[in-house]
Amino acid sequence: MPADAPSSAPYGIDPLHCEVPRLARWRTPLATAVFVVVLGSALLGWLGGGPPDVTEYRTPLATATLEYEPVLRSGNWFETVLNITPRRDVADLVVTVDQPLWRGMSIDTLTPDAESVEALDGRYTHHFGKMRAGETFRMKFDGQIQPRALRTLSGFITVEDGTRPLVSMPVGVTVLP
Repeated sequence: MPADAPSSAPYGIDPLHCEVPRLARWRTPLATAVFVVVLGSALLGWLGGGPPDVTEYRTPLATATLEYEPVLRSGNWFETVLNITPRRDVADLVVTVDQPLWRGMSIDTLTPDAESVEALDGRYTHHFGKMRAGETFRMKFDGQIQPRALRTLSGFITVEDGTRPLVSMPVGVTVLP
């Protein structure tokens, strides 16, 4: 088109602006595909926020049910519930959590309050006192994941009668940014 020929384009739009680059037709489908994959991953719970895992552990000495979210987003709040039913009387119900499991977390609430708490030998140890066979003890703790890089936190939550293990539960939490 000659430079002095009238143009049907609005003022300030040159023919250069009307040329479509070679790969431009793939921009919209590619953007749509990326958007659908990210949104679909979030809706399926792959990016955190999915339903909690509920796992029951049985031994001849006790039954324990652990409910927690295995995938968390950094900075989010979380809740973990532990139900314990001993099959015999317990002189001192003790719940221990490996310290690496709570690394990079703020534990804001732990109910009920323990009679005593210790942090020895790489474990947090909570003593709750006597418990009868068949009673169910419910422990709940809430916390927040501290912002850090992508990582997996793992360890064990162990229920004991004094120093005698009743049931041990492996726990793994994947933390996404």
